[in-house]
Amino acid sequence: MTAKSAKGLERRDKLSVVLVGDDLERRALAAAALAEIQEPLLELSERDFHQYGDGAVAPDVVMTLFSGNEAEPLAFLQAQAERKPGPRLVAILSERSAALMRLALHAGAEEILFAPLETDAVTRVLMKISEERYRRNRRRGAVISVASLSGGAGVTTVAGGLALALVYSLDKVAAVVDLDFQKGSQNIFLNLEPAQTIASLVEHVRMLDSIRLESALCKHPSGAYLLAAPRRFEDGERVSDLAVGAVLDLMAELFDYVVVDCGKRVDENSIAAWERSEAVLYVMEQSLVSVAKARRFRDFFERLRLRFTAPHFVLNRADAQHQIGEAAVAAALDAPFYARIPRDERTLQRAQLRAQDIWQVAPNGPLARASADLARRLATRGEPEPVARGLWSRWFGAAPAQA
Repeated sequence: MTAKSAKGLERRDKLSVVLVGDDLERRALAAAALAEIQEPLLELSERDFHQYGDGAVAPDVVMTLFSGNEAEPLAFLQAQAERKPGPRLVAILSERSAALMRLALHAGAEEILFAPLETDAVTRVLMKISEERYRRNRRRGAVISVASLSGGAGVTTVAGGLALALVYSLDKVAAVVDLDFQKGSQNIFLNLEPAQTIASLVEHVRMLDSIRLESALCKHPSGAYLLAAPRRFEDGERVSDLAVGAVLDLMAELFDYVVVDCGKRVDENSIAAWERSEAVLYVMEQSLVSVAKARRFRDFFERLRLRFTAPHFVLNRADAQHQIGEAAVAAALDAPFYARIPRDERTLQRAQLRAQDIWQVAPNGPLARASADLARRLATRGEPEPVARGLWSRWFGAAPAQA
């Protein structure tokens, strides 16, 4: 990985590697090549076959040198493969022989490299092992989807603001995935110019790893990451729900939180995101049209029979002076608001004009505070208070919300 590595990856411990072989000259050359590896960080030691005893504490990786006499390294590999739990086994072959590769793999080698070691090949193997260890030892991150059926409701602002709040306020490792392929405006909200997009990963879905994913991410100054929507409409057609699922599954292993901007479309891609989400936030405004669309979304959502029964409703651009009060909208919806994001056009305009985010422009402003409150509620799995049904809900014909 490069200096763009995600914050979570930067916190990892060193990978312990033992280089085993009896040919001192070959071992010294291999050790020198490993010393050039910048990522992952290595804790390297050397042993000959007789020094590496069965009672030793297993490192993360054992790299076995082949140097002509193949019987000893093959027997060593087989003995290490029988250890449970054992290290990851890498064979460093002295020649590119298909027969020798088969022997090494049958003996227990999980990865094959060739001497002299090439930096790119070694880095890819060690990063793969480091990623697998990291995913095995960490708790899976949470996917939070943000959606709406109302165009212009502010899904981009809520999703982007939430991701920034998770980083700025809670010091979490967060990323945004822009699935709104029609608008693709997260890069504008975050003032980023991504070189790659989610379309860059389509061809690698079956072999997707953190290195390929990282090459498609764009880092925000806050530390948050963006996986941008395709730049061309036709590229968006190539992104399937299987690709979305694979990307989100991997990102959940690498980030504390993955915020998905689903836009206003209901399609297979957004459903793939909801299936993997800890929560779905539905963004609405203070209008009866917005209430009608929110109820329609809730009905559809319940029919999907996901592991949670209903979305969380977020009132965006909340305005106490609006002719349709917040309480009336909540009653007509027959559901409480999970969060309220106040109207603050001035902060958004200043952020766009200065090419900054809302925390840089107004860290103590209403938008930043509301986004931080939403982030904390999601992090602590806070539940909203129930809303009493009243005249508006009876007039609008709302049915009681299901638990």
